Amino acid sequence: MDFNYQVLFENVQDLVFALTDQGAILYANRHLCEFTGLSKEQLQDRPLLDLICSPDRPWAGKNLEIALTGHARNFESRFISGAGASVYFSTNMSPIQQDGRVLGVVGISRDINERIKLEQEITALKNFNESIIQSIQSGLITLDLEGEITSYNLGAEEVLGWTAREVVGRPLAGVLGGREAETLSRVSPILTMPPNREVTVLPKSGNPVTIGFTVTPRLDDQGSRVGTIISFKDISQIKRMQAEVIRMDRLASLGVLASGMAHEIKNPLAGIKAMAQSLQEEFVDGDDRKVYLDRIVRQVNRLDELLKAFFDYARPRPPTRKLHRVQDIVNEVLNLVDKKLQEKKIWWSTAFDPNTPPVYVDFHQIQQVILNLIFNAVDATDDGGKLLISAGPFKAGGKGYAHIHPERPGKTEKSDYVEVIVQDSGQGINPENLENIFDPFFTTKSQGTGLGLAIVYRIITAHGGEITVTSTPDRGTAFKFLLPTEEVST
Repeated sequence: MDFNYQVLFENVQDLVFALTDQGAILYANRHLCEFTGLSKEQLQDRPLLDLICSPDRPWAGKNLEIALTGHARNFESRFISGAGASVYFSTNMSPIQQDGRVLGVVGISRDINERIKLEQEITALKNFNESIIQSIQSGLITLDLEGEITSYNLGAEEVLGWTAREVVGRPLAGVLGGREAETLSRVSPILTMPPNREVTVLPKSGNPVTIGFTVTPRLDDQGSRVGTIISFKDISQIKRMQAEVIRMDRLASLGVLASGMAHEIKNPLAGIKAMAQSLQEEFVDGDDRKVYLDRIVRQVNRLDELLKAFFDYARPRPPTRKLHRVQDIVNEVLNLVDKKLQEKKIWWSTAFDPNTPPVYVDFHQIQQVILNLIFNAVDATDDGGKLLISAGPFKAGGKGYAHIHPERPGKTEKSDYVEVIVQDSGQGINPENLENIFDPFFTTKSQGTGLGLAIVYRIITAHGGEITVTSTPDRGTAFKFLLPTEEVST
C-alpha cells in the first residue's frame, strides 16, 4: 500500500491507522505508538479491538464491520493507553476500496477525553441540581421566555397533581386553572408582581387550591433573563385556619353584643307587650285601634323571638352528650315539621345507611341543628319541592374525610364520624353569599334573624364536627355535617 500522506500522518496529534479487511493493524502512526507504548512492529497485524476497552469493544466492532462493508462510520470509544488508562476517542473509519472491493479501512481517532469529562461534570452537576430541586418540599416550576414549563419538581406534583412527564414542555396557562391562573401563567406580568403573593388555582383534581408563591427571573451566565422560576406552597389549610380565627373572634364579639342587647331590651319589651294587651281589651273587634294594637303585639312577639335567638347565641350551653342514633333524632324532628311540609306539599324522604353507628352528641342541640336546616330548606323551596335527609359512616384520614362503604369486602374500619346531609331542591344560594352563610346576622330572608345558621355552626363545631354547604342556583342546596361517634377534643 502506497502511503502518500505518511509524513502528514506521522506528525498529527491524532491516532492514525490502517486496517486489513480482517481488522488487523496494517499501519500505525507515531502518536498511536506513543499512546500505546508499543512499537510499529508490535502493533503490526494486531487486532485494533485489542487496543479498545473491553466494555466498548462490541460497539467498536459493530462499527468496524459496517466500515468493512463500504460505509464510513464515526463513533466514540475508549482506548487503553500504555499506562493502562482509559481515554475517550472519537474515531472516524473510512473504507479503502479498489475496483468495488473493500481492501480495508483507514481510521483517525481524536482525543475527546477532556470534552467527555466536561460533559460528565455537567451531567453530574445537572443531576445534583435536579436532586436538590426534587428534594425541596416547596413546589418549584421553571419557565422559558415563552412561558412553557422546563422543569417541575416533586413538590409541585404533590400540590398540583400532574407529573413532570405530563406538563414539561406545555405552557403554564394550559396546566393551571382558576380565575387568577391566567395572570400567573403570563411571564411579563409575573415579574412585576410583588415577590410574595397568593393565588387560587385548579389542580388536576379540580378542587381549588390556594398557593403562596414567589417569582424570580432565571438568568444565564451573562446575566440575561432566560426564563422564570416560580416557587410555591399549598397554603389552603393556613387560609382556612386564618378565616376560622377571624370568624371566632367576630362570633365572640357579637356574642357579647347580643347578650347586652337582649338584657337591655327584654324588660322594656315585656312592658310594651303587657300594656298593649291591656289596651286591647278596651276595644271591640274591628276597631282600628285594636288592629294597631294587634300589630304591636305581633311585632313585640317577633322581637321576643329575636331576643331568644340572641340569648341562645350569646350564651351557648355546653353539649350534654350521650350516644344517640341519628335516625331517632331526624325522625323526631320530622314529626315536628310534618304539618309544615304538608302545607307546602314538599315531598320528603330519608336514607340511612344500615351500618351507621350511634353518634356521641347532645340530642336536643342536634335536633335544633336539623330543625333549623329543614326550616331553611322549606323557606327556600317552592310548593311541590323535594327534601332528602341522609346519613352514613365516615372515616377520618389524610387531608380530609373518606366515605366508608361497608358493602365493600374487607372494609372493617371503625368510622370516626357520621355524615348527615340535608338536601333540598330549592332556589339555591348565590355563590357570593356562600362564604358568609354561617356568619351571625347574615341573612337573605326578609324576616330572618340571621342567627339560625350561626347557631348551627356553633353547635356542630362545639361537638368537634364540621359543616359545609354546596349550592347551585335554581337547583338546590345541600348542608353536610359530621358528628363524632365517640368523645373528641374540641
